[in-house]
Amino acid sequence: MKIIINEILEKEALDYAVMSKSFTSNRHDFHEGGLNAKQRKMFEGKLGEKAIKQFFIDNNIRFVEDKTSHEEADDYDFLVYDLAGNELKVDVKTRTQHFHTRTLEMVEQMKKKPKDIYFSVRLYDTRPFEIELLGFAFKSDFLKINRIQNQGYLNNYVLFDNELKIVNNIIDELQKNV
Repeated sequence: MKIIINEILEKEALDYAVMSKSFTSNRHDFHEGGLNAKQRKMFEGKLGEKAIKQFFIDNNIRFVEDKTSHEEADDYDFLVYDLAGNELKVDVKTRTQHFHTRTLEMVEQMKKKPKDIYFSVRLYDTRPFEIELLGFAFKSDFLKINRIQNQGYLNNYVLFDNELKIVNNIIDELQKNV
Protein backbone atom coordinates (compact mmCIF):
# COMPACT_ATOMS: atom_id res chain seq x y z
CA MET A 1 0.00 0.00 0.00
CA LYS A 2 1.33 3.44 -0.93
CA ILE A 3 0.47 6.85 0.45
CA ILE A 4 1.16 10.18 -1.21
CA ILE A 5 2.11 12.86 1.32
CA ASN A 6 0.02 15.99 0.85
CA GLU A 7 1.45 19.50 1.23
CA ILE A 8 0.06 19.99 4.74
CA LEU A 9 1.69 16.83 6.08
CA GLU A 10 4.92 17.61 4.21
CA LYS A 11 5.03 21.05 5.85
CA GLU A 12 4.43 19.53 9.30
CA ALA A 13 7.38 17.18 8.73
CA LEU A 14 9.67 19.90 7.38
CA ASP A 15 8.85 22.38 10.15
CA TYR A 16 9.67 19.77 12.80
CA ALA A 17 12.92 18.77 11.07
CA VAL A 18 14.11 22.37 10.85
CA MET A 19 13.34 23.01 14.52
CA SER A 20 14.88 19.78 15.80
CA LYS A 21 18.10 19.50 13.78
CA SER A 22 20.26 21.01 16.52
CA PHE A 23 18.76 18.69 19.12
CA THR A 24 18.88 15.42 17.17
CA SER A 25 21.03 12.87 18.95
CA ASN A 26 24.60 12.15 17.89
CA ARG A 27 24.61 8.99 20.01
CA HIS A 28 23.50 6.56 17.32
CA ASP A 29 23.69 8.88 14.32
CA PHE A 30 25.83 7.02 11.80
CA HIS A 31 25.04 9.44 8.99
CA GLU A 32 27.64 11.96 7.93
CA GLY A 33 27.02 15.58 7.03
CA GLY A 34 26.41 17.54 10.23
CA LEU A 35 23.26 19.58 10.83
CA ASN A 36 22.07 19.42 7.22
CA ALA A 37 22.13 15.62 7.31
CA LYS A 38 20.37 15.62 10.69
CA GLN A 39 17.62 17.81 9.27
CA ARG A 40 17.28 15.61 6.17
CA LYS A 41 17.16 12.36 8.19
CA MET A 42 14.65 13.85 10.64
CA PHE A 43 12.54 15.07 7.71
CA GLU A 44 12.61 11.61 6.12
CA GLY A 45 11.58 10.00 9.39
CA LYS A 46 8.80 12.51 9.94
CA LEU A 47 7.49 11.91 6.40
CA GLY A 48 7.20 8.22 7.32
CA GLU A 49 5.26 9.16 10.42
CA LYS A 50 2.95 11.39 8.38
CA ALA A 51 2.18 8.43 6.09
CA ILE A 52 1.09 6.38 9.10
CA LYS A 53 -0.95 9.36 10.34
CA GLN A 54 -2.72 9.44 6.96
CA PHE A 55 -3.28 5.67 7.13
CA PHE A 56 -4.86 6.05 10.58
CA ILE A 57 -7.11 8.86 9.35
CA ASP A 58 -8.13 6.95 6.21
CA ASN A 59 -9.01 3.86 8.27
CA ASN A 60 -10.75 5.61 11.18
CA ILE A 61 -8.15 4.38 13.66
CA ARG A 62 -8.29 6.47 16.83
CA PHE A 63 -4.83 7.87 17.55
CA VAL A 64 -2.88 10.56 19.35
CA GLU A 65 0.17 12.00 17.63
CA ASP A 66 3.28 12.66 19.71
CA LYS A 67 3.60 16.31 20.73
CA THR A 68 6.94 16.09 22.55
CA SER A 69 9.11 19.17 22.21
CA HIS A 70 11.69 19.06 19.43
CA GLU A 71 14.30 19.48 22.19
CA GLU A 72 13.45 16.13 23.80
CA ALA A 73 13.51 12.49 22.77
CA ASP A 74 10.00 11.17 22.28
CA ASP A 75 8.48 8.14 23.97
CA TYR A 76 6.38 7.19 20.94
CA ASP A 77 5.30 8.47 17.53
CA PHE A 78 1.60 7.72 18.11
CA LEU A 79 -0.73 6.19 20.62
CA VAL A 80 -3.48 3.92 19.29
CA TYR A 81 -6.13 2.06 21.23
CA ASP A 82 -7.28 -1.52 21.22
CA LEU A 83 -10.89 -2.64 21.69
CA ALA A 84 -10.53 -2.55 25.49
CA GLY A 85 -9.27 1.05 25.34
CA ASN A 86 -5.66 0.18 26.19
CA GLU A 87 -3.06 2.65 24.92
CA LEU A 88 -0.50 1.12 22.59
CA LYS A 89 2.69 3.01 21.78
CA VAL A 90 3.59 3.11 18.08
CA ASP A 91 7.01 3.71 16.50
CA VAL A 92 7.50 4.30 12.78
CA LYS A 93 10.70 3.10 11.09
CA THR A 94 11.38 4.89 7.79
CA ARG A 95 13.67 3.43 5.15
CA THR A 96 15.09 5.40 2.24
CA GLN A 97 17.03 2.86 0.19
CA HIS A 98 15.96 -0.16 -1.87
CA PHE A 99 18.56 -2.35 -0.15
CA HIS A 100 17.10 -1.67 3.31
CA THR A 101 15.27 -4.94 3.96
CA ARG A 102 15.20 -5.10 7.74
CA THR A 103 13.35 -3.39 10.56
CA LEU A 104 15.69 -2.50 13.39
CA GLU A 105 15.08 -1.50 16.98
CA MET A 106 17.97 -0.85 19.33
CA VAL A 107 18.12 -3.39 22.16
CA GLU A 108 18.74 -0.58 24.63
CA GLN A 109 15.73 1.37 23.33
CA MET A 110 13.51 -1.72 23.54
CA LYS A 111 14.47 -2.10 27.21
CA LYS A 112 14.31 1.56 28.25
CA LYS A 113 11.49 2.96 26.07
CA PRO A 114 9.65 0.01 24.53
CA LYS A 115 6.89 0.51 22.00
CA ASP A 116 4.03 -1.91 21.45
CA ILE A 117 3.78 -1.66 17.65
CA TYR A 118 6.45 -0.90 15.03
CA PHE A 119 5.52 0.15 11.49
CA SER A 120 8.04 -0.11 8.65
CA VAL A 121 7.69 2.27 5.73
CA ARG A 122 9.75 3.03 2.62
CA LEU A 123 10.16 6.62 1.46
CA TYR A 124 10.70 7.04 -2.27
CA ASP A 125 12.63 9.96 -3.72
CA THR A 126 9.68 11.38 -5.65
CA ARG A 127 7.70 14.61 -5.62
CA PRO A 128 5.15 14.59 -4.21
CA PHE A 129 6.62 12.22 -1.63
CA GLU A 130 5.42 8.64 -1.94
CA ILE A 131 5.65 6.21 0.94
CA GLU A 132 5.05 2.48 0.87
CA LEU A 133 3.66 0.91 4.03
CA LEU A 134 5.72 -2.29 4.27
CA GLY A 135 4.23 -3.88 7.36
CA PHE A 136 4.14 -3.85 11.12
CA ALA A 137 5.28 -5.93 14.07
CA PHE A 138 4.54 -6.09 17.74
CA LYS A 139 7.26 -5.84 20.37
CA SER A 140 6.54 -9.50 21.12
CA ASP A 141 7.47 -10.40 17.51
CA PHE A 142 10.96 -8.94 17.96
CA LEU A 143 11.38 -10.69 21.30
CA LYS A 144 10.04 -14.04 20.03
CA ILE A 145 12.46 -14.15 17.11
CA ASN A 146 15.17 -12.64 19.32
CA ARG A 147 17.56 -11.93 16.44
CA ILE A 148 20.18 -9.40 17.49
CA GLN A 149 22.70 -7.93 15.07
CA ASN A 150 25.39 -5.30 15.40
CA GLN A 151 26.43 -3.60 12.17
CA GLY A 152 28.96 -1.40 13.98
CA TYR A 153 26.50 0.93 15.73
CA LEU A 154 24.98 -0.80 18.75
CA ASN A 155 22.97 -4.01 19.10
CA ASN A 156 19.63 -4.09 17.30
CA TYR A 157 16.71 -6.46 17.27
CA VAL A 158 16.08 -7.34 13.63
CA LEU A 159 13.03 -8.44 11.67
CA PHE A 160 13.17 -9.10 7.94
CA ASP A 161 10.41 -7.93 5.62
CA ASN A 162 8.88 -11.40 5.29
CA GLU A 163 8.43 -11.45 9.09
CA LEU A 164 6.30 -8.29 9.14
CA LYS A 165 2.52 -8.43 9.36
CA ILE A 166 0.34 -6.94 6.59
CA VAL A 167 -0.47 -3.30 7.39
CA ASN A 168 -4.22 -3.62 6.89
CA ASN A 169 -4.27 -6.36 9.54
CA ILE A 170 -3.59 -3.77 12.25
CA ILE A 171 -7.27 -2.86 12.09
CA ASP A 172 -8.26 -6.42 13.05
CA GLU A 173 -5.54 -6.58 15.69
CA LEU A 174 -6.82 -3.43 17.37
CA GLN A 175 -10.28 -4.99 17.51
CA LYS A 176 -8.80 -7.69 19.73
CA ASN A 177 -7.51 -7.20 23.23
CA VAL A 178 -3.90 -7.19 22.05
